Amino acid sequence: MSGTAEGLARAYGKRWLWKAAAPVAVPVFGALTLLLIPLAVLAAPEASTSPASSCSIGGTGATVAGIELDTVQMGHAQTIVTVAAAQGLDPYAAMVALATAYQESRIRMLANDGSSPELTAEQAAVTATSLTYPHDGLGSDHDSVNTFQQRWIAGWGTVAQLMDPVYAAEAFYRRLVEVPNWRTIPLTQAAQAVQISAAGGAYARWGPLARELTAMLWPAAEATTANPSGAAPGICPGLPVPAGSWIRPTAGTVTYGYGSRWGTLHAGVDIAGPRDTPVYAAADGTVVRAECTSAYCDRDGTLSLAGYGNLVELDHGAGVTTRYAHLSAYTATAGQRVSAGGLIGFQGSTGNSTGVHLHFEVRTDGASVDPVPWLVDHGVDLHATTAG
Repeated sequence: MSGTAEGLARAYGKRWLWKAAAPVAVPVFGALTLLLIPLAVLAAPEASTSPASSCSIGGTGATVAGIELDTVQMGHAQTIVTVAAAQGLDPYAAMVALATAYQESRIRMLANDGSSPELTAEQAAVTATSLTYPHDGLGSDHDSVNTFQQRWIAGWGTVAQLMDPVYAAEAFYRRLVEVPNWRTIPLTQAAQAVQISAAGGAYARWGPLARELTAMLWPAAEATTANPSGAAPGICPGLPVPAGSWIRPTAGTVTYGYGSRWGTLHAGVDIAGPRDTPVYAAADGTVVRAECTSAYCDRDGTLSLAGYGNLVELDHGAGVTTRYAHLSAYTATAGQRVSAGGLIGFQGSTGNSTGVHLHFEVRTDGASVDPVPWLVDHGVDLHATTAG
C-alpha cells in the first residue's frame, strides 16, 4: 500500500482514460455507482494467476534467483525495466521498482473490488471500476491497485491511469527520483521512501531477485529505448500448426465484430486479452508491411488518433490478406516469409484505439470480409478463447 504524496503529471500523451472513474465525479455519481458494484464484479474478467499464453513480450517464464516467474510476471517486469531505461534512469532504479512490485503484488496487475471496510461507499464504487480494466488478479487493500499497489485516493492518479502498467511504472519512478540520495541508499530504504508501507523492511528480501531480473531484462529495455519504432525481437516460440492450416491469431475474447460502427465500417473483429499477449500469423504467408501507421506508436493511442498504430499485414496468396493492428510491438519484417502460428507481434492499444486488443482483418482481392464466418469456413472458431 502506497502512502500520501503529491499528484503526478503525465509523462506521455493521453492513454485510455475513463473519466467517469475520476474522484471528482464521486459526489455526483457515488450512490449510483455503489449500486453497480455487484454488476461490475460479475462483468469483470475472471481473476486468474495463470498466464494467458506460454509467452509474452517479456519472454517465456523463467526461474530468477530461485523464484519461478511466469510469462505474465515477466511481461510486467519487462515493462517496468523498459520504462526506467526510457526515462534515462540507471539499472538501480529498475531494481528498486522490481523489488517493490514483487513485494506488493508478485509483479501482477491487480484490480480491487472495493471491499475494504476502510473505504466509504463512494470510494468503494470508484475503486471497483478497476475491475473493468485488464488485470491478473484481485486485491482488497484499501484502494490500492496495480503492480505497485498505488492508491488513487493518495494522489497517484485516476483508477484508469493506475490500471495502465506503463503509467504505474512512470508514477513510481517520478516519486523515486524525488527521494534524496536514492541512488546511494539501500534498496529497501529507497522503496519505502516511495511506498510509505506498513511493512517497509520487506523490500530488502527481494533484492537478489530484482538484481538478477534487471540484468536479464535491461539489454532489451535499452534496445527498445534506442529504437522505439515498434519492432521487437522474436523472443517467443511460434505455435505448432500443420502446413496449410488457418488458426485463431491470438488469445482473448471477441469484444467487437465486423460491421457498421459510429457510422463507418469496422472492417474486422476485435479480440481483447492482456497487454502483450502474443499475436500469431493466422496462416502461411509473406509480410507485406510491418510498421507504425499512425502519428506515433511509442505509447497507447486515442480515438482522436488516426491509423492502425503498429500494423502487420500478411499476403497469403490467391488474393487473400490479413491485417493485425494496434500491436504494442511487432516481430515481423517486410518481405519475411512466415508460417501459420509464427509470432508476429503482441496485443496493444496503439493508433485509433482506447483499450488493449488485436484488431484482425481478412481481405479478399482488397475488400474486407467478416472474419468470423470466413474463418469458420476454414475450420477456425474466433469465439474460442485461445490462440491456435
